[in-house]
Amino acid sequence: MSTTYLGGDHFDDHVRARLDDLKPAERQVARFMLANPNEVLFSSAGDLGAAAGTSDATVVRTAKALGYSGLPELKRHLGQTFTARTEPTVRLSAAMENLGSTGSRQIDRVMADSAERLQEMQRQLAPEAVEEAARLLLDARMVFTWGLGLSSVCAEYAAFRLARRGLVTRHCDDTGFRLADALLPLSADDAVLVYVPARQNRDVELILRYAEEVGAAVVLVTSQLSADLESRVRVVLPAPDSPTKFTGETLTASIVTDILAHTIAGREPDRAKASADLLTRLRADLGERK
Repeated sequence: MSTTYLGGDHFDDHVRARLDDLKPAERQVARFMLANPNEVLFSSAGDLGAAAGTSDATVVRTAKALGYSGLPELKRHLGQTFTARTEPTVRLSAAMENLGSTGSRQIDRVMADSAERLQEMQRQLAPEAVEEAARLLLDARMVFTWGLGLSSVCAEYAAFRLARRGLVTRHCDDTGFRLADALLPLSADDAVLVYVPARQNRDVELILRYAEEVGAAVVLVTSQLSADLESRVRVVLPAPDSPTKFTGETLTASIVTDILAHTIAGREPDRAKASADLLTRLRADLGERK
């Protein structure tokens, strides 16, 4: 996947190209951002407004005047540029420096990062996309779940959540040659629920290519969408990542999973209830009453 953003530009190129179109106060904020990228990445709108000698409202207006939906999207673009141009150890050092050493500051930073990501996900997540994804999964003979890297945790979670809603699921955490074996039973009657963060590899390519070959519908949960991926899946569900990496990639992806599970239960409540009743009975047989 590309590490660039709007029009393929890096953050600083994107901002410089639009400086002349900004109002004076907005230009002041934009120049501050160019001169202090790390501070932008790790600060709130209020903090940035104070540092730039303006206000939080001006910071938000500047982000929108630059073509972003708001400050969170601007930060993600900046974060992509930062990631592309710096080594992992440098990024970690910057994050640790901004997190601070006190528990209260770390709580504030992580909670603020989480809230910002959830707000951005709510902005991006289209109800019609959720409904279409739920329909595809409900209609499938079997739902095959897979995730790249740490996102495999979310894929496994999805397999459990959807099974408890009455769907037949199969989680796969295989890669390489074993992934090829795992794909053999996939057919046009199945659906693939795949979790891919802001990167792609040969395993992802294999899954998408084979799903297309057999006619299986693909629902993609991702933090960064390329044109190539979008054209090869039926539904895309955004799970925005953290530009600061204060919170992990699974945060928003797991919530997308919860939304899917509840949507499915809402569409076919009898099916979900029957599955829940069966699970309760099986647990009772084991002496594990809830």
